[in-house]
Amino acid sequence: MSISNDLIKHLRELSGSSISLCKKVLEETGGDIEKAMTLLRKSSEALAAKKSERATKAGLIESYVHSNKRIGVLLELRCETDFVARNPEFQALAHDLALHIAGTGSMYISKESVPKEAKAEAERLFLEEAQQLSKSPEMTQKIVVGKLEAHFRDVSLMSQPFVKDVAITVEELIKSKIAHFGENITVEKFIRFDI
Repeated sequence: MSISNDLIKHLRELSGSSISLCKKVLEETGGDIEKAMTLLRKSSEALAAKKSERATKAGLIESYVHSNKRIGVLLELRCETDFVARNPEFQALAHDLALHIAGTGSMYISKESVPKEAKAEAERLFLEEAQQLSKSPEMTQKIVVGKLEAHFRDVSLMSQPFVKDVAITVEELIKSKIAHFGENITVEKFIRFDI
């Protein structure tokens, strides 16, 4: 099947993937944009998994201060080379992530990065709350586990829906950028100020 250049261009604009990769997945899916996007996401995840062990020694610091001057974010976004760090698309990613953090109130990078003390305090609070429901001990424990999972998913940057495209998470966005740039990208740390 012959794939039109306009269709390839459209998929490239949607995904940010290379033209050759867009053409390849469109040929595999018979020109179906939705299936092609699914394939691109899977290939992005596979590429991100391969590159996740590579060191991120370059990067940049992005700042964002909301127009009301009451919310601000400092974000350290890392990549492998200075070449990518100076790329306007990488800088736009850093800005979008800082904007996302300001808007969502993210507290941690990922669920795995939550300090033990915060987990213990949240578990204590959710246990007190669940015990008031007068359920069996097994059911109470299931309620606590569910609440902990939901809470830390909601306050962890990587698992949040991205504010500019709620169909994907921040983690999926970063994986797509890893595939786009061909380098590992990590959120090293961030600080959110709120008055």
